[in-house]
Amino acid sequence: MIPALYLTIANAIIEPQAHISPDYPRTDILPILAKSRLSDADYRTLFFQTGLGRPGIDELRAQNPDSAQYIQRFQDYFFKDVRYICENNSPVSKEESLVDDHGNLIYGTEFAALHSGDILVTKSSHTLGWRNGHTALVIDPVRGLTLESVVLGTNSSIQDIRKWTNYPNFMLLRAKGFTDYGLEVIARSAVERLNDIPYDLMTGIFKPKDAFGSSKTIQAKIAGTHCSHLVWQAFKNFGADFDSNGGILVTPRDIANSTRLEIVQVYGVDPGNIWP
Repeated sequence: MIPALYLTIANAIIEPQAHISPDYPRTDILPILAKSRLSDADYRTLFFQTGLGRPGIDELRAQNPDSAQYIQRFQDYFFKDVRYICENNSPVSKEESLVDDHGNLIYGTEFAALHSGDILVTKSSHTLGWRNGHTALVIDPVRGLTLESVVLGTNSSIQDIRKWTNYPNFMLLRAKGFTDYGLEVIARSAVERLNDIPYDLMTGIFKPKDAFGSSKTIQAKIAGTHCSHLVWQAFKNFGADFDSNGGILVTPRDIANSTRLEIVQVYGVDPGNIWP
């Protein structure tokens, strides 16, 4: 068994990583947002001040007549001090959640514009002292639904996306090189082929990583998956590989660091290095 002292020390080390607040001053972003066109430097400033990447900024500016004030709200969320608790979500893993001063669960921010096929990643879960994280695939942004392989002992299922803003950190990522329609197709395919699948952490270790193999055109399901494998497999079926290190096991960190994904929004992480 894992010694209790080891777990106590390991958890004490990793807990401060649950939410990383900016270590630089908050600045006035309204003069930047008043511009009709933004430079690369403007986008970088806004990213470090709000957590919103270029696609998040552009879409909010295009859709919201009061976009400057609305984007400033994201800056408020980004710089706000938070409280969080850490609780078991399985016999061997823990998960952090934001709480108010009375211990009630709260939402720390809101989402930038969501699209079908968007990917969510959080570092807010850890197992035996390893911050393994969690991932999800957005399948219906209007109804606020994701497809997730949540925890050992459960099957993948459709979840309520609101829990993601209860995490003290998350990353909202979008695949490069796909149209909105293409991403919708991928999301629908994932529901058909990757929903209600048993959780299996060994997929990619003792079982094939590309679980469909040559059967990509066959409407069949697979024997097992886990959170990051589900997201990876959904896109691998369409020729995109988001495993940044190409290992036998794909992890949430591997997906977060993929150069084939662009950042729409981050919260509670360092914008300069979202998952070192």
